[in-house]
Amino acid sequence: MSDQIKHTSSQNFSDGELVSVLTTQPIDRFLDYKAPKEGVNLGSYVEVPLGPRKVIGVVWCAGKGDYDQNKIRTISNRLDVPEMRPEMMEFLSRAGRYTLTPLNGMLKLATRAPGLTDPPSMKIVYAKGDRDVDRMTPARERVLKILKDTADMQFTGKELKEAANVTISVI
Repeated sequence: MSDQIKHTSSQNFSDGELVSVLTTQPIDRFLDYKAPKEGVNLGSYVEVPLGPRKVIGVVWCAGKGDYDQNKIRTISNRLDVPEMRPEMMEFLSRAGRYTLTPLNGMLKLATRAPGLTDPPSMKIVYAKGDRDVDRMTPARERVLKILKDTADMQFTGKELKEAANVTISVI
């Protein structure tokens, strides 16, 4: 597999353009896929069909198109995670060459994050609102002072609890 490809930081691929995807599967080459309707960028984490299953991969470069165009499938899903940076792609290529590890093996090591294919989770955050407090206590006063002093920030319950030195029930 040729991993000597130069990566540019802002290469975009629109609907139907061919892209080469590096998957985590033990295949000794890049696989060509068509970009989905919403498009993809260089380094986008994607889910692609491979036989009867779907596997994770990264858009590595422009597709070569040296396959039968009728057999080239479309990327199933673009994962809602930040794109792999060109520096990381270059690092994986170099580390793979140095350790004699196939590039897909390096990608598998780099994508072992649990929940990579899960949608982003919702997190409750707190910020100062417009309502007045019915009964002011010293603990509530400390919480409100922190929220007022940092009006442009949001806090999780744990962060606010620790910053104001109160129990979670005050929040």
